[in-house]
Amino acid sequence: MKKISKLARGVLEVLPDEGRIIKTSVRKVLVGKELALSKLTHHFGGMTLPDPRVVHWLPPEQIEFATCLKNESSDWEDWVFRQTGRLKRVHDGEWDLLKYPVASMRICTAIEGRMKQGESWETSEYYQVAVRQIEGGRKVWGCTNRADFNKHCNKIDRLIDSIVKHGYRESKEFDNRSRADTSLGQSEVLINISRDGFPLFQDGRHRLAIARVLGVKEIPVQIMIRHVEWQVFREFMHRMARGSGGACKAGFLYQMPIHFDLSDIPSEHGCEDRWNAISQHIPAATETALDIGCNLGFFCHKLEALGYRCFGIEYQPDIAYAARKISQAEKRRFKIVAGDVLAAELFRDIGTFRFGIVNALNIFHHFIKTETGYTRLKEFMKRVRADIMFFEPHRLDEPQMQGAFFNPSPEEFVGLIKDWGDFRSSTPIYSAGDGRTIYKLVR
Repeated sequence: MKKISKLARGVLEVLPDEGRIIKTSVRKVLVGKELALSKLTHHFGGMTLPDPRVVHWLPPEQIEFATCLKNESSDWEDWVFRQTGRLKRVHDGEWDLLKYPVASMRICTAIEGRMKQGESWETSEYYQVAVRQIEGGRKVWGCTNRADFNKHCNKIDRLIDSIVKHGYRESKEFDNRSRADTSLGQSEVLINISRDGFPLFQDGRHRLAIARVLGVKEIPVQIMIRHVEWQVFREFMHRMARGSGGACKAGFLYQMPIHFDLSDIPSEHGCEDRWNAISQHIPAATETALDIGCNLGFFCHKLEALGYRCFGIEYQPDIAYAARKISQAEKRRFKIVAGDVLAAELFRDIGTFRFGIVNALNIFHHFIKTETGYTRLKEFMKRVRADIMFFEPHRLDEPQMQGAFFNPSPEEFVGLIKDWGDFRSSTPIYSAGDGRTIYKLVR
């Protein structure tokens, strides 16, 4: 298997652009191989897991569902992982089924009623169920009688007042103690990660409920358990970062993955600087957008957030697979299409050659390395219609362009794209730290 993998990667490195069909087929095999290796990594140990004390900041509404780990309790609000003893941080099973919304938790409805309508604790289902459980012999949040639980509710009121007055603060007292040993509000909301990358509620319901009612933009959370299928994907991403090709460079992913639980994977380009520049020139969304060479989909996420119906085209199927997985985890609607952007048949999956925005950053120079690629790029530009294109050409002195069929200066390259695409103007809008300039072309 190792020899086949080495041979396959070697073929990918030497095939010219005309060998795209062969390249695509080989890469599909490699995607399957990488996923299989990730699963083996899980079974034989050596998983790549971040420090569990790492804090992430999430919008509270993003924690939409609760963990669904059936146990001896008949109450679904108890169906979470035990937090005492030695924790296994990756679990298989169906505990990540999206069945019970956080908004339906009794504490959420009780705190909303108390904060918005001034309702008493005693009239809430949260209070009544807890008291019944206590009187039935169960200890609830350390309470063994009604008087104890009344004090508990008073503590929640004080927490509400504190967050209203001072804002939602990150806990500074977190350590490896059991959550049962910490007082109300002294540790972060705990979540688990589903097979699809969704955050599921585990613990910290009082803080989460208050944040939801107050409309807090982001709260600090910590991850306790990951589903094995999500961890397999994390291992896949780490392996890509350590590999070779368009997804990575010198041990880094080429582009930052947009998902909080992938932030431990190093990336070369944050892309934020380019996006900040481009976003100043993007009109209100009324059209579709196309991101050529979308990599892990950073710009697709940003464009969709502005209201665009977005398509990303990524030549390498392993990167396209990762981009799709991340977009699903972020509940995005944009479509990632794997294949050769210069092939007209690829646009059958998209359904149009007309776009409001086309993003072509640091991609077109790959086509002009060969005469065939040069001709195909020219044909592509005459076929695709864009109201606005953001184009980033290469630098003239880049080693990768030595011996290329055509190696124009940035100004010359922009002029060609402008003419081929029938744009009326081109304007430089940003010079990145690597010396490349982004141009805005307008039809």
